[in-house]
Amino acid sequence: MYNYRTLYRQIKTQKKDFWRTNVYGIAATLLLLPIPMLVPLLIDEVLLEHPGKMTETISAFLGSSETWVYIAVILATVLVLRFGAFFLNNRKTFYATRITQKISYLLRHRILHHLERVSIAEYETLKSGGIASKTVQDVENVSGFAGQLVTTLLSASLMLLGIAAVMLWMNWMLALLVFLLNPLFLGFSRILGRKTGELLRRQHEAYQLYHELLNETLELFIQVRASNEERNFFGILQQRAKNIEEASLDYGYKAAVAQNASTLLTNTVVDIFRALGIAAVAYSDLSIGMMIAFLFYLSTLVQPIQQLMALVMGYQRTKPALERINALLALGQEPHYPHEKDPFANVKSTSVALEKISFAYGNGREVLHAVSLKAEAGEKIALIGPSGSGKTTIAQIMVGFYSSRQGEIRYGDIPIEKIGLPVVRENVALMLQQALFFNDTIRMNLTLSKAKSDEEIYAALRAAQLEDFIRGLENGLETPIGKNGIRLSGGQRQRLAIARLILSDPKVVIFDEATSALDNATEFHLYETLAPFLEGRTTVIIAHRTTTIKQADYIYLIEEGKVKAEGSYDELEEKGLIKEDFDR
Repeated sequence: MYNYRTLYRQIKTQKKDFWRTNVYGIAATLLLLPIPMLVPLLIDEVLLEHPGKMTETISAFLGSSETWVYIAVILATVLVLRFGAFFLNNRKTFYATRITQKISYLLRHRILHHLERVSIAEYETLKSGGIASKTVQDVENVSGFAGQLVTTLLSASLMLLGIAAVMLWMNWMLALLVFLLNPLFLGFSRILGRKTGELLRRQHEAYQLYHELLNETLELFIQVRASNEERNFFGILQQRAKNIEEASLDYGYKAAVAQNASTLLTNTVVDIFRALGIAAVAYSDLSIGMMIAFLFYLSTLVQPIQQLMALVMGYQRTKPALERINALLALGQEPHYPHEKDPFANVKSTSVALEKISFAYGNGREVLHAVSLKAEAGEKIALIGPSGSGKTTIAQIMVGFYSSRQGEIRYGDIPIEKIGLPVVRENVALMLQQALFFNDTIRMNLTLSKAKSDEEIYAALRAAQLEDFIRGLENGLETPIGKNGIRLSGGQRQRLAIARLILSDPKVVIFDEATSALDNATEFHLYETLAPFLEGRTTVIIAHRTTTIKQADYIYLIEEGKVKAEGSYDELEEKGLIKEDFDR
């Protein structure tokens, strides 16, 4: 889990930037510390005619005791100190920003690396809008707090200690009263931070619910419109937008009230100490200049106190972000199998076998019961049976999308646990019934950003009976196909998916109703065209049509998650087990 200790370790690993940030911050603080003292001393030593070390030093150095000289020197000193602090603070900010962005990168890298291996069962419960907010907004909140911590904690604390020392030197009684109130400030800010943090959590939840439904509605907009449900879905979105308004109003108003309350408390304390300063001048040996200097330091003291208060409030606001990120990092990952053996190396294809596979989704009932089947290297097998019988689940288990409760998956007589899932998926292509595409060009959707020549791409398109269509497009391979290929027909999308499969040059091919969107004649011609490509490759075909099933060397009939029968097409037909459509 990612926590504040992890955050601290990541800050510490950036030692150079961390120390540069703090050295520049300390230097800037030391330059700013004497400024509130200079002008009040000038008042005492020049206007009130109480000569002191400052005017004596200037006179000795410049050989002049003119008032304008004292004023000019002090003004020049103040400006040099301020501009010096400005430069140093900029350098501090630069290195602190580098730390912040590095932490953002490391946290996003950790989230993305985790999501890369998240199990399909866990993935199916996710909503893309929620993931996006966690990898953008929540990460920014956490890294922003880290940057605030680096830039604020040491420099603000040092400024606070420096001012405390100066104020104690000037008038210890007033100074003690000031610093006795500091714990009250921080305690007050912690209470405010906790309350506003909870309101911020509610606001974020409202945004997340809105974004999730908005993303899904836009992704499925064609279906929504075809169902004449726009008013319903957008009505729900309107209500969730209203919830955002209410949550944001609640948080915005109360957060502003909290900030104003903090400012009111600070200003009230300053007013009280102004009055006490005047009393100290009247009833003690505190000079007017020293009183003004004390009040200047008191005003300057507000800044580091408010910075530390903001840090406390930022800590409270970061907690919900960390909780949401940790919820994402808690998602289960698919098993990591070591790559010990490679049954795909230096062969055209290899066998695939399932031995007594049983499977259930989560803690539900079993959907596969001791399923055993095998396809020898280069053999074509077909899985047939009614919808819901478990055929697609078998295909997904073959490529490791799901882990079986018991049983073994073997490629070339080697268990999948000794091959490694990345190696399996590099060599085994699963063609789903519903082909999925990026909102990008035809080239990108075929190659998935891998380097492929136009000759290779068009050869694959030719085999998938799509070459003439693509060549006829004005922009050819660079034609955008829209969200999930919406600009293509269902048949064109499936042929494009088949071309993508051909281009990947797999050793084992699994077709899961991959040609269901094509008519019988087109499907028959497509498989005829694919015959040279499939020759010698182990092929698993999940289909309902007899024209597709007939191509198989061996057939398994799956019903209710079990192998009910097996044999050649003729053997199963003779037993009356072959149907044109198992759903009828």
